[in-house]
Amino acid sequence: MVQRDALGAYVAFTWPIRVPEVRAAASGVLGTAPAGHAANDGSAARSSGAWGLDHGNGIEDPVLLRRAQAAVSAAGTECAPARILVIEDSDSDAFLLKLALKKQEFRFELVRLLNGGEAIAFVRRLGCYGNAAIPDLILVDLDLSKPGGGDLLREIRSAGHLVGVPVCVWGSTRSACDEALLRNLGVCQFITKSAGLDEFMEIGKTIKELLARPKAA
Repeated sequence: MVQRDALGAYVAFTWPIRVPEVRAAASGVLGTAPAGHAANDGSAARSSGAWGLDHGNGIEDPVLLRRAQAAVSAAGTECAPARILVIEDSDSDAFLLKLALKKQEFRFELVRLLNGGEAIAFVRRLGCYGNAAIPDLILVDLDLSKPGGGDLLREIRSAGHLVGVPVCVWGSTRSACDEALLRNLGVCQFITKSAGLDEFMEIGKTIKELLARPKAA
């Protein structure tokens, strides 16, 4: 069985592997399911022949089976969406961010936390965030209050399970104080919330490029 976690799509395969299931996984067309539940659609398995060769004794060809398993593994990796966590209290900025990401035409899941309190609970894995999936990138609004963006960045950097996750901040203005804070906390990039729509849409490209960088160990 191949399965992705709480923030991603869920895919389940019956065994032995069937050809239509592998092809469906490669094209990303298998069903999705809500967090904590795997979609298990056996229709492809029921309507198709086995991937391995049946020699009449119920034993699948091991070479073909290994090839099928490798194909499924590769397909699962290619289909996995990028998980982006944004901590942002502005509805309009969150909406524009999602629009900017969509314009880049790549698979992503955008999870929004509305304030610093929710973000602290997420970082500390409290309550409903106890089993939350680790994001591929975290975007923090530097202008948050109670706790502020700086306090939240310190929490993130002290969380062992988030080591290696790129963290960037965004805000309307950038000061010398911000520059020093970013350097000390290892933030990978400051993104300006541009007033113009075209410039704001470029944020999607910036985030896509950040996700393509090799992750720090």
